Amino acid sequence: MAITGRDERLENLEAHAAAKAAAGQREIDHVPSLTFGAMRVPDSRVAREAEELIREAAPDFLANHSFRSYAWSVTLADRDGVGCDAELLYVAALLHDIGLVPQFDSGGCFEDDGAQAAAAFAGERGWTAERQDAVAEAIRLHMAAEIALEDGPEAYLLWHATGLDVRGHRYEEIAPEEAAAVLAAYPRLDFKRGFAEFFTDQAERKPHCVVAELIRGGFAERIAAAPFES
Repeated sequence: MAITGRDERLENLEAHAAAKAAAGQREIDHVPSLTFGAMRVPDSRVAREAEELIREAAPDFLANHSFRSYAWSVTLADRDGVGCDAELLYVAALLHDIGLVPQFDSGGCFEDDGAQAAAAFAGERGWTAERQDAVAEAIRLHMAAEIALEDGPEAYLLWHATGLDVRGHRYEEIAPEEAAAVLAAYPRLDFKRGFAEFFTDQAERKPHCVVAELIRGGFAERIAAAPFES
């Protein structure tokens, strides 16, 4: 099913940001009423527990990046006419960088550690082996040099969305008012600095991983040059 309804998505993002500001809430919370076009933010137990996990395990700037990655995923799905498993995409987006967090860093490449952690998380909550493999593959592939829809819709959407949030990939395709609404709902909170520090640490400790190759190739500068204030 293609995702449609940009105006509805925008209205809900703006309402969410306004409600948080009025209530004085911290930057991240569960918002089961929030919709992105025809795709509703999943309100399943697994989705809620994934939210709780990333909020508890990760610093706020990284957790907000994870929530924005889902928002960008849905926006790009709408644009590209890609349907997917919404719950699977949501869990993959929320947990795709969990391997950067010390609690889930087992010494492997962070995308592999994160994929393993997400698959275990999903398996413990009754997901089939096929869906466990799919969420792990989406997380693993978000660090790939390129992606194709044939790699799976969730992997495809997550790859494009994380590239958008980290380095501005396809950002020019997002309507300014919609981008502003996403950023208001999930502020960046000095994301560039914090994320570059995480990547640099990974690269220094794991010189055989993709992240090290990226840092050697000037990826920290690409993060800094992304079309966001922080």
